[in-house]
Amino acid sequence: MPRRARSKVLDDGCYAHVYSRALERRNIFREGDDFQCFKRLLTDTKQKYSYRIHHYCLMNTHFHLAVSVHQVAAFSAALREIKQDYVRWYNEKYEHKGPVWWGRFGSRLIQDETYLLACGTYIELNPVKAGLVAAPEEWKYSSSCHYFLGKKDDLIDDYDCSARADLREVESGDYIGSRQFVFDKQRALRE
Repeated sequence: MPRRARSKVLDDGCYAHVYSRALERRNIFREGDDFQCFKRLLTDTKQKYSYRIHHYCLMNTHFHLAVSVHQVAAFSAALREIKQDYVRWYNEKYEHKGPVWWGRFGSRLIQDETYLLACGTYIELNPVKAGLVAAPEEWKYSSSCHYFLGKKDDLIDDYDCSARADLREVESGDYIGSRQFVFDKQRALRE
């Protein structure tokens, strides 16, 4: 089945969960410098392409972002630039040749701020689920320290996170939201 166009999943002005994995589950973030380089690339493209980051987690083999996307095409260009620039950094630093990412980035549309928080919670729990730390705020390469400990993180764009969705009620797939939201989006695709 051919891949679905990004514009069929995401909309201008939406919230989205985006992620990308390394080829062969390779550790592409090995040292603190690697994580910091990637964070710098995110910071630089946020200014240039006008998107906002609300939650993130950089793992050794992949990354997750929960973002506000002003324009889908510009955001796609930003992620492409980040991934290409990181490949150059990685290849030069580790004397590697060739790609490091497995395909294009994945994306899921998030219904609203309630589900943005639910998705952010999922993102920040990644290091705990992987057994790297006991609590999310112990992983220094995520937004969890900002939300759990109140530490300033220039990468984070705050939002009203007072509304909470029960994680057990969150539907997923290409869409993150209520059952009705996911049903409506899937029905619109079929029409």
